[in-house]
Amino acid sequence: MIKLTFFLDSRDSLKQSDEVELELFNSIFDKEFQESYLFVKEEQIVLDAFYLEDSLEPFLKNDEVIRLLKKDGSKALPITLQGEEIISTKKLPSVDDFSEIFDMGISVQYSDDINGTQRLHGEDF
Repeated sequence: MIKLTFFLDSRDSLKQSDEVELELFNSIFDKEFQESYLFVKEEQIVLDAFYLEDSLEPFLKNDEVIRLLKKDGSKALPITLQGEEIISTKKLPSVDDFSEIFDMGISVQYSDDINGTQRLHGEDF
């Protein structure tokens, strides 16, 4: 079983994350991804996301999260735990982090939009 817990400031602040990391974050919460992963890897994914704007209680239940918040305040968020281990602070996990967590390669495809800036087009898991 892969257990990931995300401690986040707010839904609005989450939108300020790196586009690729945000897309991957959203993708792992997709039921189809979780079912496919279970089928292929025979391992269940358990996810929790707690928002400071909703309740302080989940944050107070974890000593390491409290320690980081006392040290850096809300700038420490987002905080990601794999099991009980903190694997990422101040940002969502990267493509490389997710590749390691799920033990599979992840490729991200980009295309140019009409303004010439790079936009996320899709990803292959």
